[in-house]
Amino acid sequence: MEKGCIQLYYGDGKGKTTAAMGQIVRCVGHGMKVLVYQFLKEPNSGEVSVIRSLPGVEYIANEGQIPFLFNLTPEQQAHFREIWGKTWEVVKEKYYSGAYDLVVLDEVIDAYNLGTIDKEDLHAVMDNRPQGTELVITGHQYGMDLSELFKRADYVTKMVKEKHPFDEGMPCRKGIEE
Repeated sequence: MEKGCIQLYYGDGKGKTTAAMGQIVRCVGHGMKVLVYQFLKEPNSGEVSVIRSLPGVEYIANEGQIPFLFNLTPEQQAHFREIWGKTWEVVKEKYYSGAYDLVVLDEVIDAYNLGTIDKEDLHAVMDNRPQGTELVITGHQYGMDLSELFKRADYVTKMVKEKHPFDEGMPCRKGIEE
């Protein structure tokens, strides 16, 4: 790809990961190489088995169960941040190699907002993108200031929830939300 851009999908509405997965399919359809890491997610969503089977896609999985950080003690949070930090270092090494046409960092905005990764670290990833690499980042806003991310992005799309069955107590459904 001649010029890589940064696509940012955020908000409380459904569709952030779905948009990222669609971008993966589109790139693979053109024979491009893709790197995918889903922050704070277990590799059991329906899309994972499909994208892992696509030629040219490298998917980096988290190990074990992924708890909600806000349910953990500060000591437990530190433990998980250390584990995820090691994976993040592997992801960055692959990213900076320039071997991928598309890199998807799904839910990285959540990791950014929750302090799971250093904010300056994500800024550096965005600022020092390998030439020709498209970067897709997704996540929730949680009322946090995303202006530094917006400044660096070429596309910014906010997914706004107008209505969602979750608000009525319906859990995530296989094949739809997970």
